[in-house]
This record gives sequence, C-alpha cells and structure tokens, in this order.
Amino acid sequence: MTTSENFKVWLETIYISKKTGKSLTSGTQYVTGLNALNKKFNLIGDGIYDINADLDQIRDLIDKDFHKDYSSHFNAFLKFRDYYIERNDKGKRPLQRQVDVFKRQRVEISAVETTIEYFEKLDYIVISKEKDNVGWDLEATNNKETLLLEVKGLSGKVVSIELSSNEYKKSTEFKDKYKLCIVTNALIKPKLEIFSYDYESDNWINSENEKLIIEPRISARMYKE
Repeated sequence: MTTSENFKVWLETIYISKKTGKSLTSGTQYVTGLNALNKKFNLIGDGIYDINADLDQIRDLIDKDFHKDYSSHFNAFLKFRDYYIERNDKGKRPLQRQVDVFKRQRVEISAVETTIEYFEKLDYIVISKEKDNVGWDLEATNNKETLLLEVKGLSGKVVSIELSSNEYKKSTEFKDKYKLCIVTNALIKPKLEIFSYDYESDNWINSENEKLIIEPRISARMYKE
C-alpha cells in the first residue's frame, strides 16, 4: 500500500478522534485534505507523504496560511508518522511484550511477533486484541479487508493446537476472515503456517493444501457435595 492508503487505514482502525472518542468511519476526507496541502504548497514528489519531507517546514507554511481543517488533518498525519516510527523501532514496538523466564511465554511472544512481521510485510496494519477476549489475538487490516488472526505457538515441529470454546466458536462464526496462524519451532527457527477455512472441502487448510484434523471436546465442571 502507498503511504496515503496506510494513513487512511490507520485513521479507520487505530486513530482516536478527540471529538468522538472513536476511529474515523472514513479517512478519505483527511487524505483529501493532505492532497490539497500538497497542491497548495506545490510540494514535489509525494509531498507530505515523502519519508524525507520536512514536516516542520510544512507546519510553518500551514501556520502562515492557516486552514483549520487542513491543520487537523496534518496533526493526525504527524501522529501517524510517530506511530510508524515507533512501530519500526523493535525496542519500542507497541505490541511487543516483555520476555520473562518461562518457556511458554517466550513461545507465545515469538509466535505473535512472527505473525505480526509476516502480515506487516504484506502491508497490513496489525493491532493486538489479546486482552479483549474476542476470540482471536490480532487484527490485520488493509484497504480491502480485516482478518482475524488466532495465533498459536509451539516449541516443536508437530502441529497440534487447542482452541478455547470462545476461539472455536468465533472460528466457525467468522470463517471467511478467521485465520489460524500456527508457529512451530518458535524458539529456534520459527515457521508460520496459516490455515484458512475452505468451503469446498469443509476443512481448515494451509498453502500446501494440508488440513487440520479437528477433535471437538466437551468440558465439565466437577465438585464434591
């Protein structure tokens, strides 16, 4: 995606408006505003979107010829640039969790980071939903779709996972956009396999047409009288 397309997706997924307390329904107006500034100030190339653009100088130009709407659009873009700079700094990544001594946690962290890296390289914006108990761990969004990613990490090479009742329910409810992202050998040489639901075969399959065998389990509460 281009920078302007990434900016639009960011506005509609991550950005929080001070006025509404929510993300924008559509970021098109903000993109149009920045395009207008590029034209008004005769900025060459990608203008404001250029990674080497002097944003302080552009701010001075806006202040000298003030337009309230354009200023708010530009301020949002500054936050967007800060987000991407921070996201690409591995020491400050917003989704990076502190590694501790327990192997299970290290495996989970490796699996999540591997999955994030994969989808970011495909120009998706990835946000964490791990603490929201929605039935998946990450959401990956571009200008065409939003994918729901359930991430499972394994220290070995054998693909064998368990889904919670909520995760399993959501995987059946949102089959079209739910992805099972399984990372094997997570602590040595992580390998990501992505399983998607295939309606024709009624199976969850990966890119090599390998399928997951599903064994539904029933839990029970047990106690003494």
